[in-house]
Amino acid sequence: MIDNIDELILSALSKDSKQDTREIWDFLRDHGYNLSEDEIESRILRLEDDQVITGYTISVNTKKIRRRIIRVALVRFKFSQHLASRIEGLKKYLADAPFVLFSGRTRGGYDWICVQSFLNEEMADEESDIYRNLFGDIIQSYEVYDFIPMKEPSYHSLTHTPEEYKRFLEEWIPPFLGRSLTI
Repeated sequence: MIDNIDELILSALSKDSKQDTREIWDFLRDHGYNLSEDEIESRILRLEDDQVITGYTISVNTKKIRRRIIRVALVRFKFSQHLASRIEGLKKYLADAPFVLFSGRTRGGYDWICVQSFLNEEMADEESDIYRNLFGDIIQSYEVYDFIPMKEPSYHSLTHTPEEYKRFLEEWIPPFLGRSLTI
């Protein structure tokens, strides 16, 4: 089980996975923890061994590369006796697809949401046609929207700390609301 210190380490690494132990030590100290660099390295190794950290990746400034088409697909399934087995095929297709950023089952108005990135509109449209042909037998409705992000994707949003959450909201809550946050 991970503790508050582990969560802070994950938060620091999610912002910059190349930072050295000294920078993480500074970050932890700013949050009231004083660990040695060896203790930090040991914790990182344990997080890797426990497969909490499964790899390190880069963050790309998408403004510096050719514009991609970001497409959001919203799907509702038909009721079918074969739905469970067909969803397994859908999961494999989406897990293997190099253009899928996020994909998953939802609760609510849609059954499945998929966020994809394509080099151009032609590729995005071609894939939509293939997707509907492959899985049309279980699709009740299929909607796609091209999406223009205003913020770069960040894995830090998956690992932010309660303190970061509180600090952000306190900066944005209008003073006239006169409320403070509890975590």
